[in-house]
Amino acid sequence: MSPALLRLRSLPLRNIRPCSGRLPVRPARYSTQSSEPSKPPRAGTSHAQFYSDLIPGMVPVALLGSAVYLGLRLFQSHLAHEKYLDEAQERIGALEAEIEGLLRQQDTGVPQSSSDTSQNAPSRRWWFW
Repeated sequence: MSPALLRLRSLPLRNIRPCSGRLPVRPARYSTQSSEPSKPPRAGTSHAQFYSDLIPGMVPVALLGSAVYLGLRLFQSHLAHEKYLDEAQERIGALEAEIEGLLRQQDTGVPQSSSDTSQNAPSRRWWFW
């Protein structure tokens, strides 16, 4: 600890005097009326009056419209996902049927058609340019 802190700790509390410089305290006012004279209502422009009448009525309409829009978008997304799942199930069914056919063909020993092997054969032509 620093020497200054040690000196302060060793002083008894009775030697510490409260600060003599006090801040002025204002009495609290508990009135609902202001002491300032009330100002007459300001005559606004016609545009300000129009928008001050229009905006509060538009807020619920905008909120309702946004809620309906978001609900419809969610429903559209749900339908698109459902359609995707149906198409995927159809594709899976087709692939499973193809696999079963190939397994049956392999079990019976029927060779593949020669058209499939001719398409896979590389071309032997060589072009000199």
